[in-house]
Amino acid sequence: MAAEREKIYECEVKRKRLKTGGGYEPFWKVKTVAVALSDSDTEFRCKDCFGEVKLLGRNSKTGTAPYVEHKAPADSEFCPNGLLFKKATDGREPKISAHPVE
Repeated sequence: MAAEREKIYECEVKRKRLKTGGGYEPFWKVKTVAVALSDSDTEFRCKDCFGEVKLLGRNSKTGTAPYVEHKAPADSEFCPNGLLFKKATDGREPKISAHPVE
């Protein structure tokens, strides 16, 4: 039996926009992982806890969607989208990552 995997299909990607006074400023935008890949985005983070995520399923078989999962188990334990948070039975409250991606 295969181990259950955390699969998150939406994340935040880092983008740039024009500042009022000129130049560019970074901002985070929520996208599906599939759209982010088709837009050639390269910086990803969890949309709920802002923690680091790793990109998976990019080269998988046809018909399956690419996804991300938390790099740190601690993020998964306290993120509302995390597999470990969803499995927890202790009534824990969600919280932001201890090491959010800026």
